[in-house]
This record gives sequence, structure tokens and C-alpha cells, in this order.
Amino acid sequence: MDKPRKQVRASVRLFQLLLLAVAVLATLLLAWWQWTRFQSGSGSFQNLGYALQWPTFGIFFIYAYRKIGQYEREVEETGQAPAERERAEREARGEITEIDEDFLPPRPSIDVDTFNALNTPRRRRDTTE
Repeated sequence: MDKPRKQVRASVRLFQLLLLAVAVLATLLLAWWQWTRFQSGSGSFQNLGYALQWPTFGIFFIYAYRKIGQYEREVEETGQAPAERERAEREARGEITEIDEDFLPPRPSIDVDTFNALNTPRRRRDTTE
């Protein structure tokens, strides 16, 4: 791998880590804010729920960052996305991966004027009088 490409990857990774840190810090600050609202005189259990929910979002951000990094490493190692590799493995085993066009019912073809005529709103007469 050439040097400029490594520098770009390093700067992208630094930006991603910075963004992750800001996102996690924001969720922790929002949790603290909701906790102080819960403890105030006008606080409710809804604020307590939010105070417990915000750190969960921060944990999800960390999990998503790690999972995306794992997928990127798999693509670098194999040269294929995980879904493409799985499809190739299924085809190699002889499994059916697509539905045959003859199996599906034909799609109805109708022109615009006929469609509009069929779907024009009509007033019904009230026969209860």
C-alpha cells in the first residue's frame, strides 16, 4: 500500500474516532441532564427513563463503530463484501439464491388512462332518504 493512501486512511480513522468520542460524550451529557431533571422538583419517571436510555445509545455507537470496522477489515482481507462472499458460497453449494421469473405471476400492464378511470373517486347516492 502506498504512503498517501495510508495517510488518508489514518486521517479518516482519526476523524471517525473523533466523531465517535463526540457522539458518546453527547449521550453521556444528555443522560446527566435528564438525571438532573429527574432529581429536580418538576422531574418525572420519564426523565429517569431518558437518563438510563442515553448511555444505551452511547454503547450502541461504540458497537456500531466496532462492527463497521470488522466489516471493513473483512472486505480488505477477502476483497469481497460479506454478502457477496456468502452468495458465492451458496451458489457453489448449489443452493437457489434467486427466484426464477417463470415462478412469479405476471405483472399486470395497464395504461395511465385506464388506471385513472378505474381509480376516479365517485360520489355514492344516499338511498336512506
